[in-house]
Amino acid sequence: MPKCFEEKVFCAWMAGAMLSSSSAQQALRHFGGAAAVYAAVRKDDPDLKEIFSAQELQRLTGLSSDRHLGTLEDRLNCFSISVLSFLDEAYPVVLLNYDDPPCVLFYQGDIGCLRSDRTLSMVGSRRASWSGIRAAKDIAGELSRHRVQIVSGLAYGIDTAAHQGCIAGGSPTVAILGCGLDIDYPSGNAQLKKEILLHGGLLLSEFAPGEQPLGWHFPYRNRIISGLSRAVVLMEAKIRSGSLTTVQHALNQGKDVFVYPGDPASEQFSGNRLLLREGARYFTTAGDILEDMNWLDNQAEVRQNSEGAAPESSLTPTEKRILNVLKPGILSFEQICAETGIAPREMMSALTMLQIHGLVEALPGKNYQKKVR
Repeated sequence: MPKCFEEKVFCAWMAGAMLSSSSAQQALRHFGGAAAVYAAVRKDDPDLKEIFSAQELQRLTGLSSDRHLGTLEDRLNCFSISVLSFLDEAYPVVLLNYDDPPCVLFYQGDIGCLRSDRTLSMVGSRRASWSGIRAAKDIAGELSRHRVQIVSGLAYGIDTAAHQGCIAGGSPTVAILGCGLDIDYPSGNAQLKKEILLHGGLLLSEFAPGEQPLGWHFPYRNRIISGLSRAVVLMEAKIRSGSLTTVQHALNQGKDVFVYPGDPASEQFSGNRLLLREGARYFTTAGDILEDMNWLDNQAEVRQNSEGAAPESSLTPTEKRILNVLKPGILSFEQICAETGIAPREMMSALTMLQIHGLVEALPGKNYQKKVR
């Protein structure tokens, strides 16, 4: 007697066949569910040819065996992976408003995270600079302290900093993977996945269990990162960075894009500069984003938290030297470099961090002054 499988197993079977969103949705509506689609494939229902391409139907047929379903069932159960199809009430409706929404989603953790009305995605380079990583972690942490959830892609660099900052700030964070949830990729972030779940967050993927992290998966999954967010925050990217695909998805979806200026002399932020020239929203602090998104619950408190994020005792020696020379009043960038002996590139990174912490204010003409707190 054939083994009976749950609907979630048949959903995973459909996801593994890499169907187009339109044909998968049409099939689920037509037959009433993934199990019914499987039954139709097994008996070679003629209606299938009206829905699927020949290639899609071939892939579905090739995966239609109890042995394959058993493997999927084992992986789903072993890793406590839950499944949503677009027919389920818990499916994030916002994704259905955009082109090519995932027909099936796999998740671990609290799916209720997707109901938050304060969600931002934060993206950037995998090989990010030290200043970019530090800024991402600090800004994500401050946003999180004001009930903002951060969505990112669990990659090294900016993604990792964004998730870590959000966890530190006390709000759940959402990671969108470019592989099956049972695959630890990147391997160095296996512990971060556990931390995300431990702190009430969510791991999400459209790729079935066992699916490896293929190169094309990542730019494709980026439409979900932007789709689940109210706006996209770009921390650091070169002009040809993969992070810019998330930005492009956001623009196509009608979302705002916030861009961190970074070091103007660094190639690492060349993509940021390009977007800022094209009219993206400029920000340097979490308070800038909160204000623009109308999320200032208590403006005085937010300003105090944003501007007092780091006490002077926690600053680097370079940052302390800059503050010391700024005490008399307004100085130009060149004057600060001359009086401290700090190289221009290091100076720009340090000034950027001091602005993030609300300790220094940038003035027109590349002039700076210490903020009065």
